[in-house]
Amino acid sequence: MKKLTTTLALLAAAGAAQAQSSVNLFALVDANLTHYSAGSKSGAGDDNVVNDGTVNGLNGSRWGIKANEDLGNGLRAGVLLESGVLVDTGSLGQGGRSFGRQGYIFLSSADLGELRIGRQYIFEDSVMWQSNPFGNALTLNPGTAVTNVGKSLPFWLNAPRADNVIQLQSLSYGGFQAGVQVAPQEGAQDRFLGLKLSYGAGPLYTGLSYEWNKSQAEGKNVNKSLTLAANYDFGVVKVLGGLQRNSELRTTSGNGAFIGSNLVVTGPVSFTADQIKGYTIGAEVPWGRFTFGANYTGVKYEAADGQNLSLGKVAVGVRYGLSKTAFLYASASQATGDLKDYIAQEGVSQAGLRVSF
Repeated sequence: MKKLTTTLALLAAAGAAQAQSSVNLFALVDANLTHYSAGSKSGAGDDNVVNDGTVNGLNGSRWGIKANEDLGNGLRAGVLLESGVLVDTGSLGQGGRSFGRQGYIFLSSADLGELRIGRQYIFEDSVMWQSNPFGNALTLNPGTAVTNVGKSLPFWLNAPRADNVIQLQSLSYGGFQAGVQVAPQEGAQDRFLGLKLSYGAGPLYTGLSYEWNKSQAEGKNVNKSLTLAANYDFGVVKVLGGLQRNSELRTTSGNGAFIGSNLVVTGPVSFTADQIKGYTIGAEVPWGRFTFGANYTGVKYEAADGQNLSLGKVAVGVRYGLSKTAFLYASASQATGDLKDYIAQEGVSQAGLRVSF
């Protein structure tokens, strides 16, 4: 009887331990057909392409593993490994990384907040997400780059991830939440730092992020990026808007809010941008299974000597929920401003399907 009792106790303890741990496998696939109308001075032609959801979709395609364990006393530990897959070609996304979307380990406390270590989203992305309909998606996304006379040019800066990040994020206190991110200087990569403060309660959200690199070559702070976002949900309509200010831009930091390789702006005049200033304003309207959205986003590229050129886009979109995990979507945008004739995406229209499980 003693042996039986001991065996049952051990089995019960093992069952309780298993109940406090979980491992989940998940996937999401998103693809769309997109038509590009090129500007007359862009050097490009009109084009029809099949894109993965990373380009003008609701979400980039991916698969991943989530695991977490309850350590007791309000503590949890876990990991997230998320691999990007380009469904249009079947290749790995994010430059062919095995887990290019995210790969981090975390320790969270019910009383204090959460510590994360690894590759993860920077704060700028989550703040920008709140500034536009559908959340950094479709042709309404402020963070989608453009092709300016054959070279990729950033619109709003949106990396959106960084390597080697150590993140501390607080709990929400009365709707307020704060966070800090640091990625040390490693090899040719400059040190990256980021701060975030947000407030969310009821129908209101406001958020701010500020990020920068500590340049090895110059010994000073560069790639300074300030992003503000706010939205208010009236029920029948959600109004959204945001601002972004980027200065001391450099192409060599390799990690952080700006990791692009081009700041040469080509239009009626040509120059290298030192600053990019942007804004966006829009609305989102739910109607049954449909959600409609529209916004206008603009930027001004400025050189150190005062030269500047503008670029904007007006965009509309719709999402239809087939279920909680399957959506049809479509959107279109039209460029405005000084550079509209010099980009390969003067007009964009697309339709797609997104399914997750």
